[in-house]
Amino acid sequence: MVLARILGIPAGIVFMSLVCAGGGIAASPSGDDEIVAKVNGIPVTKAEVRQRVDIYERAHPGLAPGEARIRRAGIAVQVLIHAILTEQFARELGVTVSNDEIDAEYAKMRGRLSESTFVSQLRMQGNDPAGLRGDIRRGLLDEKIKKRLMDKMVVTERDIQAKFEEEKRTMYPEQVKARQIIVLTEDLAKQIRQQLEDGADFAELAQSTSTENATRDLGGDLGWVLRGTGHYPPWDDTVFKTKPGTITAPFQTVHGWHVVKVEGYRPWGWGKAEDKRDHLITLVKQQRVLKDMERRIEDLKKSADIWIKSRIELEPPASAMTIR
Repeated sequence: MVLARILGIPAGIVFMSLVCAGGGIAASPSGDDEIVAKVNGIPVTKAEVRQRVDIYERAHPGLAPGEARIRRAGIAVQVLIHAILTEQFARELGVTVSNDEIDAEYAKMRGRLSESTFVSQLRMQGNDPAGLRGDIRRGLLDEKIKKRLMDKMVVTERDIQAKFEEEKRTMYPEQVKARQIIVLTEDLAKQIRQQLEDGADFAELAQSTSTENATRDLGGDLGWVLRGTGHYPPWDDTVFKTKPGTITAPFQTVHGWHVVKVEGYRPWGWGKAEDKRDHLITLVKQQRVLKDMERRIEDLKKSADIWIKSRIELEPPASAMTIR
């Protein structure tokens, strides 16, 4: 699903993003046609502001009314202004979205649902087909702007290495290569460990004694295991401290008594930047494009002729209105 992503505005404004656009509210209260803001001559109506505030409030019941609602209206106005400036930026770049592209994305989102069922679901969320198509259009436009900017970006080897240093612990997390046998009693676990110390084959013992169905037929082979990926304590603390080529003393978890052979260890950041080169280039460009869009939208905002009504008082919350 393509969603409009609003950039260059404070975090508090993001919650009112244009993804919430759509006409699920019934008859318009009086004053809906009132213009409450203008951006380079393009009007923002009270109806648009109220709609976004109402939809947000419907999704988050219990929000304070009164002055708090007026502040939410102010945030919604900033979101709408940002959207208008983004449209202007897209025109300057020559970026457009066709109706065929919108139709294709709409059909993908609808899936196998009938149109009537899909529309009913949209209305339950406070949206409608026209509103959703607007959301889709803004989302596609946002993606195309980013792609246009990213295509022109040059990433150097220094950029790649710097990003690798930032991300290597995430890209290459700590892990061990291990085999394990699980049995029900401590005595049996001790016997198995002694047999292994005396030269018994770990895989054969696992196949004949382990109660762990998932790995028993594999000779207890767990492959490479990341820290914190589902093993109950004290598995990680015990196994990750064990040197490769050695076998742990028996230890107990909720699954039983474990005997684990560590066959390999990789520390945090163990890999090479060159193996993640394409991904690193994408990360660099994504980070830059967000900053670039934020800066350029802000520049447009500074040079734009913007007027905003000082106080926007809305009608009663959506809960007091009829949903069509």
